[in-house]
Formats: sequence, structure tokens, C-alpha cells
Amino acid sequence: MDNVIETNMKTGEIASRLGLETVTIRKYCLELEKRGFIFQRNDGKNRDFTSEDLNALSQMKHLIEVARMSRDAAANVVVAGHRTSNGTGNEPPSVSVSLVKTDETRVLDEIQRYSEQQDDLIRNVQNVNNVVISMKEMMAGFQQQLATVTKENHALKEASRSQYTTDFLTVHRLKINLREEAEALWQLEPEEKRLIKRWFRKSEENYMEKDRFIRDFVEVNLEVALKIEEND
Repeated sequence: MDNVIETNMKTGEIASRLGLETVTIRKYCLELEKRGFIFQRNDGKNRDFTSEDLNALSQMKHLIEVARMSRDAAANVVVAGHRTSNGTGNEPPSVSVSLVKTDETRVLDEIQRYSEQQDDLIRNVQNVNNVVISMKEMMAGFQQQLATVTKENHALKEASRSQYTTDFLTVHRLKINLREEAEALWQLEPEEKRLIKRWFRKSEENYMEKDRFIRDFVEVNLEVALKIEEND
């Protein structure tokens, strides 16, 4: 009972089962018939399909849609497989042995070409995967380097900030010392320079001249004081 063959299926029913248009089924049938596949016809015109015919057309659809074969190549594969499984099958006596061998050779060439395309595709996918892995490793390395550089940059900024603070305080302290020294030297300057004499009141200190004297003294001696500080 498992091997019961369905018969008398029409083109529309076959198309519905395979999810194809009836015109596509007719094109498939023509390709198969060119290669010796025989479909039964109820009145010499319309085809009556069996379950074996349905299986052959289903195989052809798979080869065209999934294996990306051309219609004639797929028909060659189906007919060659049908002959192998059924012995003489539907092959008519008029088909010569040389023609069968030519068709089978063409089929084998199509299968070999498809296999090579699949191998090339697999190799390309593997190459892409290798490139992606390499890029990920490079990105991880770059991120690690960036983290290291960022950390070092932060440390340098902290060191620079600390050094700037130290230098600022050092300069400030040296300026105070130089100002005090300049104050003492100012007192040794002649009165004509230090004092402003007014006839109507008591003489008073020349503050403008004093500020200029101290400022000049600090500017002239600050660099020397800094070098002495560094050497100490």
C-alpha cells in the first residue's frame, strides 16, 4: 500500500501542489520530454500526471530554485536520475546510447561546476570570518593601547599640574625674598632719589621710584635666583 502510485492528476493540481504557475509546469514538462521523459496523455493532448511525475517535477523545481541550475541542466539531472532508478524507465527506444552519455556528461559537468561554486563560496565565507576575527583582535589591541595612552596622558597632566604648582610657589617665594632684598637696598639709595622734597611741607618718600626700583631688581635677579634654587 505504501507504493501506490497516484494517477490522473491534472496540470492545475500539480501546479497547486508545487506552488508554481501552470505555465511553469508546462515548461518543465517540455524540457523533460525533450530528453525522453514520457508523460501519459488521456486524449493524446492533455497530460495525466502520476505521483512519479510529481516527484520528478518537484526535483526539477528544487534544482532550479535551490541549486540555482538552469532549466535544461535541471531536466538533465532529473531524467538521468529517473533512468538510473527505473532501469529503462520512460526512455523511448529511439534515444541512442551516445545521446544518453552526452546528457549524463553534461549533467555531471553541471554538478561538478555547482560543487566548485559551493566550495568557492565556503572558502570566501571562511576568509571573511578570518578577516572579521583579525579586525576584532586589532580593535581590541587599539582599545588597549588607547586605554594605556589615556592613562599615561592623565598621569602626565597630573605631573604637569603638580610641577606647575611647585614652580609657581617657588617663583612666588623667590620674588618675596627679592622684594625684601630690594627694600633693604632701596634704603641705601641717596635721599635725592628716595625722597621728594617740597618747600611747603615735609619731604616724603618717592613711592613711584621705589616701586620701579624693586620691580627692576626682581626682574633682573629672578632668573639667577631660579638657577641657584635648581642647583640646590
